Amino acid sequence: MKTYLSSIDIAALVAEIRPRIIDSWTNNIYSIGKNLVILRFRKSTESPFELVIDLGKRFHTTKYDRKKPSSPNNKILSMRKHIRDLPIRDFYQIGLDRVVVFEIAYKDGCYKLIVELFGVGNVVLVGPSNKIILAYNYRRMKDRDVHPGREYKFPPSSEKNILNLNDAEVAEKATNYEGKITNFLNEIMGLGPVYSKDVVTKSGIEKKLIEDLDDEEKQKLISEVKKLQEIIVNKKFIYSKYLDEDEVVDITPITLSRYEDLQHEVVSSFDSALDDFFSPSEEEPEYTKDKTEVSGKMLKTQKILASQEKHLETLKEQERVEKKKGDLLYANFAVVDELLSTIIKARREGVSWKEIEAKLALGKEKNIPSAQILDRITPKSKQIWVKLPNPETNEEEIVELDFTQTLTDSANSFYQKAKKGRRKVPGALAAIERTKKQLNEVESTKDTIEKEIESKPLLVKRSKKWYEKFHWFICDGFVVIGGTDAKTNERILKTYLDDNDLFFHADVHGAPYVVVKDGQNNLSEECKKEISIFALSYSSLWKDRKLVGDVYHVLPEQVSLTAPSGQYLSKGSVMIYGAKNYFKNVEVKHSIGFIIYDQYVQIIGGPTESVESKTEYFTQIKPGDMQKGKIAKEIRDKLLKLCPDEDTHKFDSITVNDILPFIPGDSELI
Repeated sequence: MKTYLSSIDIAALVAEIRPRIIDSWTNNIYSIGKNLVILRFRKSTESPFELVIDLGKRFHTTKYDRKKPSSPNNKILSMRKHIRDLPIRDFYQIGLDRVVVFEIAYKDGCYKLIVELFGVGNVVLVGPSNKIILAYNYRRMKDRDVHPGREYKFPPSSEKNILNLNDAEVAEKATNYEGKITNFLNEIMGLGPVYSKDVVTKSGIEKKLIEDLDDEEKQKLISEVKKLQEIIVNKKFIYSKYLDEDEVVDITPITLSRYEDLQHEVVSSFDSALDDFFSPSEEEPEYTKDKTEVSGKMLKTQKILASQEKHLETLKEQERVEKKKGDLLYANFAVVDELLSTIIKARREGVSWKEIEAKLALGKEKNIPSAQILDRITPKSKQIWVKLPNPETNEEEIVELDFTQTLTDSANSFYQKAKKGRRKVPGALAAIERTKKQLNEVESTKDTIEKEIESKPLLVKRSKKWYEKFHWFICDGFVVIGGTDAKTNERILKTYLDDNDLFFHADVHGAPYVVVKDGQNNLSEECKKEISIFALSYSSLWKDRKLVGDVYHVLPEQVSLTAPSGQYLSKGSVMIYGAKNYFKNVEVKHSIGFIIYDQYVQIIGGPTESVESKTEYFTQIKPGDMQKGKIAKEIRDKLLKLCPDEDTHKFDSITVNDILPFIPGDSELI
């Protein structure tokens, strides 16, 4: 699940919104809560617009309205005095670092508003003499001092990265480097962990260490780096949205192989897609009591309307794009058909993919039209990408095909998708009109709502977090997720396991894959013990009515869903390489409880010590004879009795279905 912008994300985002930012004027600046900073810009050619900065994580322009405090803090007031109503002269990223700069014209020089998107994040205002005027977070580090009056220094970074390294330099650095290939790409090239791993996957290299690569493998690696370099330098980004059962898990400016099993959609704007992904999940600021309900309803309705309008744009874009693909195929039918026929014929004759690709490359050199249109092939997924001339734009368009289908079937498939988008447009328009009417009704009944709120407690249906579709709990701020079945186990490894996580597994057959997000960042031994209990609770031990077992944890790079060459790995199994770190004879203690908030209660579950540290309202369960549905009802009744009288009304939004996911199996109350 995407939680921050990588350096390459930032490069793509800056490229997209830079024309909009330059020559605008800083209209205002706000802060919301501890981490959100809003910059408001105005421009003669469009309505005022806002850019949201989530310190240390992300930034993007936004179409969502946010409740802003009536009394800004002193730092924001001081920033306003310096930069308000001044023009933006330039906007850029520093190299390939997670740092962006707004140059704001002032007399004969300029202010610099520098946004740091790493660590805890920062917004630093620097004067024309390069001295710090003020910063959102003051810090003193080994090589930097971020305090007023100090000279501002950018974070240390390598002058050479993927933006300016040539093939020879990459080859030289690869020869002199020792260690993991992903570390080389991250440290030397500045790609970050996600794109470093993607480059290795696309190059087809299975080795881990760069010193183990032969010349051919190094050349493959350099070739993939060069492809990525061309995309970034020439800004040939393709914005892609990935969905896991209709839930968006990531948005990237470059197609990532790690998501090949997920639904994939191309979007027209990276900036807008990020806004729709991040903004609705923000914690809303606290309002005064008499305005909470109306503000919440208005914000929710505005978000729904914005989402519906975005969906309408997507449907129209789907019709246009898919129809264009079909038209391009028929306009270039003969040459595409020749390419596909050549590939299919060669495969039937037993020609290897390596030979096919070599012959097609030779065909390109000889300017054979059917070879010239080839962009790339992925035999594993039966996909081929072709470059076809678009007479309307005088540019080449890339079209993705299944090379096992006939050309006619592929074209008809595009036309069917176009029709599907067109058929949904009337329904989307009707939904937008209904939401607009609802928004007007909320605004018109504002006074009535504000009077009613004084005598009627406000209940809110809590929005669920991304991790709540799995087994989950929180330990000292670390999010821990576990698979609910074989399918989600595999999805967790393919989609959610990142380089800085930890992988836990009960040493029994039939146990969830457990991932601790950012688990390599000072995870305590106490947490590791609780996570071990969590891994055992949802394993087959519960069904077997055993309460003691062993659990191990390893690093992400030790985990693989594929067996070594010549070996077989059964479905649902995982291969672990290297040493395992064990917790022996772990005792299962599982509890379910609730936390009381201002407008709702939240059900939580997991290791008893973890639940007990978060609330005094909980009950412990153990394996027993009562079915999950019945035990869930008993748990709800018991928790309701524990709830203070003044908060019992908040249980109205809690159902048995909210409790069921936390019950490992047939149980009984302790």
